[in-house]
Amino acid sequence: MTEHESLEMFLNRAKQVIDHATEQNELYNRQEPQIDAAVYSSAQQQLEESYLDLQKVSNSATPQQREEIQRIMAQILQLQSDMIINE
Repeated sequence: MTEHESLEMFLNRAKQVIDHATEQNELYNRQEPQIDAAVYSSAQQQLEESYLDLQKVSNSATPQQREEIQRIMAQILQLQSDMIINE
């Protein structure tokens, strides 16, 4: 797998994790009965893992790729903060 393909894989995975965590956070905010604490916690853990993965791949990224990585990492940090505040 080339570095470009690897980076795209990490970026796509991070975006999926953000979408899932956002959905869980919205359910939690609405106090939906179907919210599962284990799923909510798992979403938080996945955000952290994605953040760490992106940190690693940013070292070998081009400046343009680093910009996209930083944007996604900022989204992750904001979502993590929102989820912690909601607990």
